[in-house]
Amino acid sequence: MAMSYLTESEAPRDFRVSSTESDGHYTKCVLCYTVKRNFYCAECVRNGNFVHSSMPYSDRFSEKQMKLMRIKLNRQHVLERCEKLLAPKLKKDILLTETKQSRDKLDLLRLAIEQRRSIINSKKMELADLVAYNSELRIKLPRYQKRVLSLGRHVQLQRMELQNKVTMYNEQTQSLAALRRNRIRQLDRYIFPIYISYDSSDSIEDMEFVGSDAEEEPPRRPQLHIVSPWIDIDADYSHIQAWETQNKETPVSAEPTSNPAHRSSAALGLAAQLVALLAWTLDVRLPHAIALRYTAHRY
Repeated sequence: MAMSYLTESEAPRDFRVSSTESDGHYTKCVLCYTVKRNFYCAECVRNGNFVHSSMPYSDRFSEKQMKLMRIKLNRQHVLERCEKLLAPKLKKDILLTETKQSRDKLDLLRLAIEQRRSIINSKKMELADLVAYNSELRIKLPRYQKRVLSLGRHVQLQRMELQNKVTMYNEQTQSLAALRRNRIRQLDRYIFPIYISYDSSDSIEDMEFVGSDAEEEPPRRPQLHIVSPWIDIDADYSHIQAWETQNKETPVSAEPTSNPAHRSSAALGLAAQLVALLAWTLDVRLPHAIALRYTAHRY
């Protein structure tokens, strides 16, 4: 190949290229002035007639490509032979695996069958026990029927007896209530007679008249008598307090009717006796007073 030499101010037009390895020395590039190996033309590159630029490999690219193709063909051939040689072994392994799986399935089926058989046997035993128990009950059934009939008659008798007792209880309750009413009437009539009277002891001077011709009766104060003593129903005890203040220094009279405080206390005492007798007659418990004691503690 031709190479032209130019001045320093002109760019080179031709490069020295080589397609052989005879020129293995390094040359300086005319364009960049750096040391490079031999340059290859486009035809050599297309044909693969070049070697590695930096590493010391003597094989050309075309030779390496041919080696690669031969290696691929050999590899494919080896793979095909291996597949042919390993095909029986693979079939054998597949058959062994399927056989093992089938054996496992058979073992599971045997276990399931044994469990079902054991369950069926237990159910048969339970059925036999139930049949025997039912046969015993059938044998005992006539005796239980007799017992049921006797118990039914006994229940009817007890029910009738209970009804008679309830009727007797109601009759006795009514008779007891009538007896209590009779005793209460006797207490009210003969022992503790209770009646109401009206006291008109107020003077006419204390009355107020409406109009000149109007005439009114003096107001009557109701009094509740228990035997002889009485108490005022209107709960006005101011006259008792007034009498006590007026007669502080006077001696106590022998007649209780002259002292309103004694008269009221006697009436209340008789009322308490009457209430106690009524409670005993009616079988009622009266409330009792509870004495509460308070003790002072020293701290």
